[in-house]
This record gives sequence, C-alpha cells and structure tokens, in this order.
Amino acid sequence: MLRNATHRLPHLLPRHRAAHRARCRHASTVAVGVSGGVDSAVAAMMLKRQGHDVVGVHMSNWDGEEDGLGVGCNEEDREDARRVCAHLGIGFHEVSFQREYWHEVFEPFLQGYREGGTPNPDMGCNRHIKFAHFTEHTRRLGAELVATGHYARLRRTADGRVQLLAAVDPGKDQSYALAAVRQSALARALFPLGELPKAQVRALAAEAGLHVAGKRDSTGICFVGRRNFGDFIEGYVEQEPGDFVCVERGEVLGRHRGLARYTPGQRARLGGRAQPLYIVRKEPATNSIVVCEGADHPALLCRELRAGPPTHWIAGEPPAPLHGAAGGVLRCEARVRYQQPLVRCEVRAAATAAGGVRFGGAGGDETDEAAGSSSAELHATFAQPMPHVAEGQALVLYDGEVCLGTAAIVARGPSLHDEQLLQQRQQQQQLRGQPSQPSTGRGEAAIQ
Repeated sequence: MLRNATHRLPHLLPRHRAAHRARCRHASTVAVGVSGGVDSAVAAMMLKRQGHDVVGVHMSNWDGEEDGLGVGCNEEDREDARRVCAHLGIGFHEVSFQREYWHEVFEPFLQGYREGGTPNPDMGCNRHIKFAHFTEHTRRLGAELVATGHYARLRRTADGRVQLLAAVDPGKDQSYALAAVRQSALARALFPLGELPKAQVRALAAEAGLHVAGKRDSTGICFVGRRNFGDFIEGYVEQEPGDFVCVERGEVLGRHRGLARYTPGQRARLGGRAQPLYIVRKEPATNSIVVCEGADHPALLCRELRAGPPTHWIAGEPPAPLHGAAGGVLRCEARVRYQQPLVRCEVRAAATAAGGVRFGGAGGDETDEAAGSSSAELHATFAQPMPHVAEGQALVLYDGEVCLGTAAIVARGPSLHDEQLLQQRQQQQQLRGQPSQPSTGRGEAAIQ
C-alpha cells in the first residue's frame, strides 16, 4: 500500500519540469529506493546533482512488530529515509511489499532450510521485490528509471543488452546478490555508487551534511536483525536435535539443536575440545551434522559442484561455449559466497528436465523468464579447491568484471578429505592385487 497516495510521483516534480529538462538534456525521472542508510542517501544526492528529477521511495518488506521483536526495516530506518529526502529536497513515498516478500522470498527461504540447504534470501529479494514489484510500482507512478545504493555497475552493449559488472570497490561489490535480476529490470536500473569506494561515499555524505553519514551498515538478513539466527529460524522451521559426527572416525561428538541452525563452514560450538570444530555438511536423511577439527581441514574444500536448473543468464542466453546440444566448456571465474575471492573454473552444461531449485516465487515481471533462464544443469570444476560449498547457496559466474549469471547449488563434489580416503583405499587394493573401484567418499553424492 502506498502512503501519501494522493500525491502521485509526477506531481512531486517541479512545475517547471519542461524548463528543467531543457537545461538537463539527459535528465530522467528516477525513483530511488531509500533504505535509511548512507548508501541510498548518497545515491539519491548524486542523481539530483546530475540534474535528474528524483523522488525517494522507502520499502517496507518485513513486519517487525508482527513477529514480536520490532526489528528489521523498522521505524528508525523509515525516519532516517524521510529525513534524508527532506534534507535533499526531494519527494518521499512509502510502499509495503510485505505480502509479496512473504510468498516469493521468505516461504522459499524456509523451504530450502526444511530440505537441509542454506538458501540466500537476498538474491530472491533483489529479483522479485526490488527489481520486479518495486520497479513496476514506480513505473506506474511515472518513474522512468529506478536507482538503489547497491555497489555494482551496468554497461550497455552494442546490441542493446545490459551487462552487470562488479563494483570498483571489491570490499563492497554486490554483483553476487544481483546476479539473478532480469535483463528487463537491469535496463531500467541505475547504480550510482558502482564507481566509488565506500570511504568516498561516507565522505560525500558528511560533506553534504547528511545525518546518516556515520550510520553503521546493515549486515545479515534484514528480517533477522540483531538477534540469534538459530532462535529466529526455529520459530518457523521445526527443529529436531541430532548428532554431531566426526568426519574422520565416524564417532558421535555431541548433539546439535537442529539442522537449520548450521551451515557448512560455520563453527560448531562444542565445549571441551582441544581444537574448534567446523561444519562439513548436513545429512537430512539421518538428521546428523558431519564436523571436522580445524578451519583448514581438507573436508571443508572441494574441487567441483553441480548447480541448477534453472540457470539464469543475465544476457538472456548462455555464453557461446555452452550453446548447442553437444555443449562445450566455459572457462570463467566463480564464487559461491558473497564477496568471496573469485576462483577460475571450467563449466559444462548438461540438459535436464525443467525444474529444480528456484530463487523464489513467480511474482513480478516474468516476461523475460524463458529467455533469461535455461533448464541446463551446470557442472563446475575449480582450478583450486573451493571452501564452504553449501547446497542452496548460489554459484555466480564471471568473465572478468562481467557477471554472467547464476544457479543454485544442488550438490557438492567429493571433498579433498574424500579424495585422500579414495587414494588410500586404491593404494591398499593395489598392494593386495585387487582392482581399484571408484568411490565418491563417505556420505558424498557423485556429481557426475
């Protein structure tokens, strides 16, 4: 529901718009998603200084009062967003997408945890809410373009398509979380901060007298806020205690409080241990969690994974090497976590029946869904071992600074620990004069 609905966005623009546009030939009507933080504030300020007709729109996607804790996109953020717009002299609107967020982002997020995965709600929020419902809402109000405070860049190619590029500041780059946004939405988007380092953004805010210049960045999932994630998820996904199992000896080391509380690579806090334990994988079939000793244990690393379908390609189609029934090898770079260093990899596509893990529901503008997604499953092999691969997270592919697309991870390959066990087994068989047999290691599914 749009608050201040009697003031349609075009009516918030200056009466002298025609003269204003004459002075600023390339000016556009831009709706900026103002969150109440410094990034969106500076994005709005930059666009206004460039001569655009700017209005701020604050989204409310989660009802903090209803879940009893009053956190998330709360009153403080709303008031900060309103003050920023007043300071900049631009219009201010509020809109709620709580229902859409629940059905298209949060419910798929919960289902992913019920299935033993570790889904990423930020990608679903960007795809379905910020760059679908929000974009369409502002278009109906008269905005030609939509801008946010994301750290990423856009580049239009000769054929009219839009490429998504990593931000100049690698420590703030958010192209990973934007990798599932549709081509049609990117064509109407602006990311003013993509060329700036975070320190400069704060300096610009301070210089302009914006009260949010020193405001702390929000971290984690917005609907969780400043609370324990395990306690939060337990309120929505029924949890059953189970065993922590040693990856090397198979012995039970303790009890966990439910699979959804943990993700691969996370520290498992069991007292009385000489070395800290880390999560290797979750095994829903037995409700157990396999752990290892030490953050550098080979069980935390793997050389390959399987992702999709569907696979979302930002260009609207797969890169040239993956075209055709036979399929080739795409040599590119990849990451499986936000801001993780890129790792060189080789990707092969295998046609499968349509279906598989999705990023969320089917809301918003779906006109380019068929063109931008494929039913091909991706098999990625990395040039160096990849840490902390988790089912449900996103594999995002890059060609240098250009983000190519993404697919949800459905299985990881054998860990380095599994490979070591296999080598030992084969050596023992050779010493006994027995033929060696392939194996995928303990508890690991083959990805070929």
